[in-house]
Amino acid sequence: MSILERLSDPELLGQMSLGQKLLGSLITAVIGMLVCMVVLAIIMLAIRIMHALMSRKDAPAEGPAPAPAPVPAAPALADGECGVASPCAGTVQTLNAFEGAAVREGDVLLLMEADGSVFQFPAPAEGTVARVCAAEGDAVSAGQVLVILREKEGEGDD
Repeated sequence: MSILERLSDPELLGQMSLGQKLLGSLITAVIGMLVCMVVLAIIMLAIRIMHALMSRKDAPAEGPAPAPAPVPAAPALADGECGVASPCAGTVQTLNAFEGAAVREGDVLLLMEADGSVFQFPAPAEGTVARVCAAEGDAVSAGQVLVILREKEGEGDD
């Protein structure tokens, strides 16, 4: 006969004194509390480990914070030229444009990585690449002109 069967046996319970019944209940309660405390300790340890890992990733580098890089002055645009500028800071990954290349509207001029995402920069119009103002691997800032296009002659003339 198992312990649970014995404890649920009315005949056996009738033979136990009140003290034995209370002692059995107390032992059961203490064991239950110990199990709960162990589970809570494991959960708290897991939370501390996760917090330490997350704060390590977001922690600033040792030493003073670097000064923000100044935004390079925008190059002067001649009549019929348009600049393709970066909307945010990032790093040029792939440069598909080179000076003198003919491009169509929508052609991808370059790829830039920013905040873990890769962004494509399409040509806003058909024309020729007049100047490339960035190179692969360059860190660029928001608003910096990356490529200057000379729009195709006759565009907009109707």
